[in-house]
Amino acid sequence: MKKNALVLCAALATLAAASLAPPARAAVKLSSPDGIYHSAHPDFGVTDDSVSVQNIADFERLAGKKIVWAYLSWNWGVQPAFPSEECRALHGAGVVPLVGMMPWSSVKQGAPEPLYTMEAILEGRFDGLISRAADEARALRFPIMIEFGPEANGSWFPWSGAWNGRDGDEYGERGVPDGPERFRDAYRRIIGIFRARGADDVTWVFHIAQRGAPPEAWNSASYYYPGDEWIDWIGASVYGGGESFEEIMKPLYPGLCALSPSKPIALLEIGASGPEKTKWTREAFLAINSGKYPRLKAVSWWNKPRKPDGTPSGLEIDGTPESLSAYRDGVRDFAEEPVWRR
Repeated sequence: MKKNALVLCAALATLAAASLAPPARAAVKLSSPDGIYHSAHPDFGVTDDSVSVQNIADFERLAGKKIVWAYLSWNWGVQPAFPSEECRALHGAGVVPLVGMMPWSSVKQGAPEPLYTMEAILEGRFDGLISRAADEARALRFPIMIEFGPEANGSWFPWSGAWNGRDGDEYGERGVPDGPERFRDAYRRIIGIFRARGADDVTWVFHIAQRGAPPEAWNSASYYYPGDEWIDWIGASVYGGGESFEEIMKPLYPGLCALSPSKPIALLEIGASGPEKTKWTREAFLAINSGKYPRLKAVSWWNKPRKPDGTPSGLEIDGTPESLSAYRDGVRDFAEEPVWRR
C-alpha cells in the first residue's frame, strides 16, 4: 500500500510540474557567447550569502577583466526569503546574479536534512516558499540565473541522492534510482512553480560534481538531469588536486555532452591549490582555449580564501604572482558581456 501511495505521489508531482506551461511571453535567457564567459565566485563569505560589490570590484581588478555572473547562495534555513536585495546589488554592479538554491536547515555538509528533503518538496510542503521566491524573482524585472542543489551527485550535500533514497526503486519510474529521481522531480516542480507565476526571466542551471560520490552506477548524473525542456545550461565543478585538468575532463566533458545534445556547458566552479597551482592553472586554460571543448561556454573561478569549514582554501587567483599571471593570461580573451535571447 505504501509503495502504491509513493508511486501515485510521484506521478502526481511530475504531472503537476509538467502541466505548468511557460507563459505566452518569451522568457529572457542567458545565451552562449561567441567565445567563453568570464565569471567567478567572489568572496561572499564561507556560506556564500554575504554579497559584497567591493569584493566583485577587487576580483575584477585582479583578473584584469569584468565578470559576467557571480554566484551567491540562498540558504533556505538561514535566509527564508529570496535574496532580492543581493540580486539588485549585483545587477547594479553590472553582474548577473547566479543564485544557488540550497535546501538545507543549517549549512552543514555530510549529514541528512531533517526538514527540506526532496520528498517534502515533492509533497508540496514548501510550495509557499518557492512561490514567494518566484514572485520576488519576477518583481526584480531583470534576468537572473538559478541553480537548484549544486553538486547533487555529491554525498556531502543533503539534497544528493545518497540522502534521498539512494538506489531504491519504490518511488516514481521503475528502473530509475529513487535518490536521483526525487532530486530531478523536485527541480522540475520548482521550475514549474516559477513558470506558473510568470517568473520567466530565469536561466536554469544544472550543476554536478566532477565525480559522483558514491561512485556507483545509480548515482549517475543522467538520473538527476531534469531534461532539456527545463534546463538552460549544464555544468560541473572541477578542482585540481592530484590530477591534471585534462585528466579530469577526459570523462567529464563527454558525460556532460551526453546529458544534452545542445545545451551550453559551464565550469561552474573551478580552482586549484598547492605547489602545482600555477602549472595546473596554466595548463587548464591552455586546454580550455584550445578549442577541444567546443561546447564549453563559461568558466567561473572559486576565488574564496576559506573553505565551507572555515579552513584556508589556497584557491585565490592571486595566491602567488605566478598563479595570478597564469590566470590573467588564461582569461585574456574571455567574453565580459552577457548575451541575451528570447
